[in-house]
Amino acid sequence: MVIINLLYLETFLTVCHTGNFTEAAKRLYVPQPTISNRISSLEEELGQELFVRGKKGKRSVELTRAGKVFLPYAEQVIETINTAKSEIHQNVNDTFITLGSSIALTHPYIYGKINMLNNVHNKNINLLIMDHSLIAKSLLEGVVDMAFVTEPIINKQLESQPIYKENYGLIVSAKHPLARKKCLDNLEDLEDQYLIFYKSFLKDQTFFRNIKCEKWITTNQVELVNDLIQNQNAVSFLPSHSLNNEIQRGKLAYVPIHKDLLVCDIQYFLVYRKNELFYEDIFLQELEPETLTI
Repeated sequence: MVIINLLYLETFLTVCHTGNFTEAAKRLYVPQPTISNRISSLEEELGQELFVRGKKGKRSVELTRAGKVFLPYAEQVIETINTAKSEIHQNVNDTFITLGSSIALTHPYIYGKINMLNNVHNKNINLLIMDHSLIAKSLLEGVVDMAFVTEPIINKQLESQPIYKENYGLIVSAKHPLARKKCLDNLEDLEDQYLIFYKSFLKDQTFFRNIKCEKWITTNQVELVNDLIQNQNAVSFLPSHSLNNEIQRGKLAYVPIHKDLLVCDIQYFLVYRKNELFYEDIFLQELEPETLTI
């Protein structure tokens, strides 16, 4: 009896769509040898080779005759399983929903959405903070239903919907000399500073890479960012609402960045499985500015 792992079928389809193992590995967030091993195991189960090296380059592959015959059956199996999972998740989500986030859950925008979901639909909510690299896998495996991220996830089974945008600013201790500035208009003011970056908001921007400072610190713990700033050991570039509570209490100060420094905005996205956007009335609704406080 032939027993085929569904993961091997999904890998087979991804290789078919991308045309090479390397690109398939990127799509599935696994090393390239893992793709090769899965395809080899599938071929062993079927007793037929499914791919041969293609004509477009040494990395490209093409379906064999057996692979072409097998393709529609693999698609049918995966489509059937996805349909079943969708119906199951829909039933489960009548009473329970799991939200993931690569952004601190204390961010006013996310906090506001969670409050709205709880108040409007009276949901049982499970909240998971996780690294951005784990979001796609968690969504595809059904560990989370939706997730908040700062970068869109490119996957044919997932949708990334832009939901909110805000500006970067310089966050400093209220006692810091830079707190008295109306805006940051000169990067030389940072040359003797410790710059701490919250990893979720650190993108590959020329603006950040060219800053000269005493020391550069990166962390995925927003609490550490807050602590270092308050103790005047560091300053940080963050979106305007990231440490809203501390700013309102007068412990931290937010210094806008001059438009001539050309710092781009931070864009937030809601990621979910295709055709499985739950509670659109909540998650795609704009929040009023006054609600962005906690």
